[in-house]
Amino acid sequence: MPTADARAANEAIVRRIFDAFARKQGFAFRDLFAADAVWTVPGDGAMAGVYRGREEIFRFLARLPKETDGTYASHLVDVLASDSRAAALYRASGERLGRRLDLDQVLLFRLEDGLVREVLALPSDPGAFEGFWAD
Repeated sequence: MPTADARAANEAIVRRIFDAFARKQGFAFRDLFAADAVWTVPGDGAMAGVYRGREEIFRFLARLPKETDGTYASHLVDVLASDSRAAALYRASGERLGRRLDLDQVLLFRLEDGLVREVLALPSDPGAFEGFWAD
């Protein structure tokens, strides 16, 4: 049975991740990911892929500002959490190769023992997302 404490803890983890990312302090949330965590970005664009382990995940996250000349931003709108899952709704924006990104996205998290185990990124407009990240 889900507990209020577990839900609150999982929501707090997701909020800490977004807060640190917004402050450009990615390493501040490194300890919130399991060593063997997996982050999946569907599609065929420059950022698509399955990133396995902290090292790959943090290299992926570090590429976001590099690929967008520092314009990439994610503004958290809301977090829904249970005892083992969380969903973060956020607004992603940025500029890349003369193209503009401005759309809602959802990150689906699986958490266990206070650590992020899996993340799945889901853009609200897959076509616009693909077009932005296309090479």
